[in-house]
Amino acid sequence: MAESNATQVILTDDGLKIIKAQNTADTAASGVTNLNDPNLMSVIEKQTQASQYAGLTSQYNVILKRAKDANISTTALTAAYTNLNTFMTAILTDTTKASDVNRDTYKSLIDAYNTALSNVQNALDDSFNTDIDNMHSSVSAASQAASSAAEMASQAATTGNSASQVASQAASVANQASADYKALSAGVKDGSVVHITTKTVINDAVIGTAEIANAAITDAKIGNISANHLTAGTIDFNKITGKNINASNITTGTLATDRLNVGKLSALSANLGDVTTGSLKGVDIVANSFSTPNGSFTTDANGNVVASNLTIRGVTNLVYNAALLGANGSYIPGWSISNNGICWSNVMHDGVPSIGFNANTGAGIWAKFAQTKLHPLNGATGQPFSASVWFLEDGSDTSLQYSFTLAFFDSNGNRINGAYADQVWNGISSSQDWRYVTINNAVTPSNAVYVGLQYWAHNGHGNACFSSPMLTQTAQATGYQPDTGNVVSAGEIDGSVINGSTINGTTFNAGSQLNSYGNTSYPLTIFPDGSLNSTTFKTVANETAALRTSLKDGILRTNLRGMTTFAAGKYSAADTALGAGQLTLYEGYSTSQDANFTNNSLTSTGYVIVDAGTGITLHGDGQQITFNGTSADVTPKGIIITPYGNINPNGTQNIWYVGNGPTMKTASFGIDGSGVNNIQFNRSLDIGNFNINTYHTITSSDNGPIHFNRANGNPVDIYASTVHYDSLVKSSLLSVKKDVKKADTAYWAQLVNSIDLATYQYKSDDNTSHIRLSSIVDDVNDTKQWQLPDVFISRDEDGKLCGVDDSVLLNATLATVQEQQKEIDKLNGHNMELEARLNKLEAKLNG
Repeated sequence: MAESNATQVILTDDGLKIIKAQNTADTAASGVTNLNDPNLMSVIEKQTQASQYAGLTSQYNVILKRAKDANISTTALTAAYTNLNTFMTAILTDTTKASDVNRDTYKSLIDAYNTALSNVQNALDDSFNTDIDNMHSSVSAASQAASSAAEMASQAATTGNSASQVASQAASVANQASADYKALSAGVKDGSVVHITTKTVINDAVIGTAEIANAAITDAKIGNISANHLTAGTIDFNKITGKNINASNITTGTLATDRLNVGKLSALSANLGDVTTGSLKGVDIVANSFSTPNGSFTTDANGNVVASNLTIRGVTNLVYNAALLGANGSYIPGWSISNNGICWSNVMHDGVPSIGFNANTGAGIWAKFAQTKLHPLNGATGQPFSASVWFLEDGSDTSLQYSFTLAFFDSNGNRINGAYADQVWNGISSSQDWRYVTINNAVTPSNAVYVGLQYWAHNGHGNACFSSPMLTQTAQATGYQPDTGNVVSAGEIDGSVINGSTINGTTFNAGSQLNSYGNTSYPLTIFPDGSLNSTTFKTVANETAALRTSLKDGILRTNLRGMTTFAAGKYSAADTALGAGQLTLYEGYSTSQDANFTNNSLTSTGYVIVDAGTGITLHGDGQQITFNGTSADVTPKGIIITPYGNINPNGTQNIWYVGNGPTMKTASFGIDGSGVNNIQFNRSLDIGNFNINTYHTITSSDNGPIHFNRANGNPVDIYASTVHYDSLVKSSLLSVKKDVKKADTAYWAQLVNSIDLATYQYKSDDNTSHIRLSSIVDDVNDTKQWQLPDVFISRDEDGKLCGVDDSVLLNATLATVQEQQKEIDKLNGHNMELEARLNKLEAKLNG
């Protein structure tokens, strides 16, 4: 083959632009390919998934704690979350570039987690209380982010399509420009100067210095072309497709933004300077800092935000009890159920029970079978609301219509005419899969006070159900979230004042997180349900203690738990509860440290309850009511009421009185330990029918006799000085006597006659006392100087001499009288006999 001489071809700057335009188009097309590749997770999707996964993690932690508190197994849920977390961590480590992803594995892990979560939530149904309304707040913001991410992905795809179209147009121009190259491929003579006026093909040629004037080159492959040699003419980019355009080589002219469609700003390597007009839509912005032109909103590289007026709004499900917790048949807390509506707890969508309708409405009748609790608008008129629900057809009349309605209500709870938006569809005679129904951009009228959702059926027999209702203050419907508010993660807000704001559904943690004895609470936490906990560790009475104050359900509680023992194996415990008309004070101990206040098996040593209905209750060894006197008492002085209700002296107190003041005592009770102070009643005392007044009188209130008896019922001895009485009666009933025999009156008369009588005065008598006369009981001399037969002497139960038994002496005296009467009778008979004899003598003498 003959040696080929170099042929020179000159390309202008337009030629370089052709090459660079083709490279740019190739790059844009490659970006679109990556975006649409199902095995890649784009940066947009990664950032969206990161937000959603943060919400899922927060939800998982709340559910996990609630389940553990309720002793519900979380093994399956923990395993499912661990597997999902391992998968997501690897993908979301770097959110600035796309990564490979196995969609099937991702879906299976999500499904496994949702199933385990649903099982735990179902198990919690019976034990949930009002606190459950705030359990799922962490996932609401993720739903909004997911919706925004979907919109971003759509716009990014549009950007990629536009880039592909520009690339296609540039390729068309390049094809036209390659025509002369093909003409040259037919071959030329060595060293010739070639003027190409028609299509020419140049094969395997080396073109040195050449001038191509007014040429149209298509499908050309030209390397190392100096743009300096493109001296004139115009390259029409409507006719070419360029790749890999280096923007540094574009030194003059204007690049119109309406002709530029770039998927990512990172594709432009030059300094863009200040972009002063236009807008960025559907793209990710990654920047060291960001600010508005007037500085009203700025962020720095560390994530600090300074804003003149910042509104952070998450997505909240306004349907009260959207999860139908606590439902039982036609009773669903927070819902109005009628016209054969009923909870189908075993028919669920993603773990949420449904409200079913299996009945006939009647011809032409609209039957409302379910309505949510009305949500107050609080003046939010002119605002957009949207709703969504999942619907399951189980075989209904085709003539039947279902309606899912978003309605607005007046101040009386009546639906406003025409103020609603709905979706209406006909029944299907066979069972169908779940379908998603949405209502968008329903704007509140000016006279609206409430908003709510309704389920309707019309004109026939229906058999279907609704699940997972979602009502939001947004223009577009969002996916279902439980009605537990949302969590906005914004780092720390430092040195700020929040004025005139309403903050709903938020947990506030104040201060630095504790880390003492295993307690990691915050010094103050306010929960979304309005309850709060304040926790600290202090030294109390030389003992380190955990202290907590909580306010929930209208009850204020304080708790103390000792962290050091006060006795072997014992830690102090004290609780206080104030609410509902009751104050409860509790004291005891635990056998281990209880820094987190979770021990429910404390040992009680005492308690005090002050109740508005039942009064004061004391229980325990040291529980008592103590009165310490007045401010003038240097040392305590008063009384102590013990747990048994007894009254003991306090300090130097000697008496306890009842009355109208110290000078008007009704009764005074001596309570001193020495027994010096007596019990004194200063008013008449009534004891049953027995009255003792202040005038030395004992009165039978019912005029009955007064008895003095022993404990065994027998009469008791009475000791007195002078006894004044109207009559003296001795019980001498034969029915109460035994061994009754006729007395020997001569014997008793002899005993009476043997008594030595004496006159005397008592040692306590004064000079004015009368001389006394009686027999003498000689209790002084061993050899008795005063004769008194023992039968007349009275002794006590111990045999001690008491005095004369007047009862026996009186009857002995009666026996003596009887003996004397006998002697008198004898003497009278003898006198009568003497008198008769005397009369006879007188008769004889006179006779």
